Amino acid sequence: MNTIMKNLTTLIMILTFTTIWAGPVMTYAAAPEKAPIEIKVRVSEKGFLDEKGKPYSAKRGLQVPKDTPVKITFVFSEELTSLAVGDTHQIAIKSEDGWKQETGSIWIMSREASVSFLAGENGRLQYRAYCILDCIGMEHLTNLLIQVV
Repeated sequence: MNTIMKNLTTLIMILTFTTIWAGPVMTYAAAPEKAPIEIKVRVSEKGFLDEKGKPYSAKRGLQVPKDTPVKITFVFSEELTSLAVGDTHQIAIKSEDGWKQETGSIWIMSREASVSFLAGENGRLQYRAYCILDCIGMEHLTNLLIQVV
């Protein structure tokens, strides 16, 4: 009986020690992930535009927080009176290390396509979005910079 009590006391001490020291580590590991960011970017012969129609440029790019899941939805927004209304766009996002992801095609009958990625993954701090299809206004569809902050 004395041996059982010793073993039980030892077990209680080990469990107490483990709870005190490993508890905070286990709590940290279970911390919730950052909420994903969803961004809509309009695409037209005029270039990449925000939801209010203001164009993105080298000086006015997108900024996304590091280690945050990002979903960018590209929205076909050619005006019906434009010659480019019949165009098809397909957007690629590329980082400086060669990582690349492409959307599906967007056009008048399929107006949205998205890409998702983790901002800053593998040390990537900047991405560039551009149209990979020949289209009217293609020269304006090379300027969307995405900066990780």
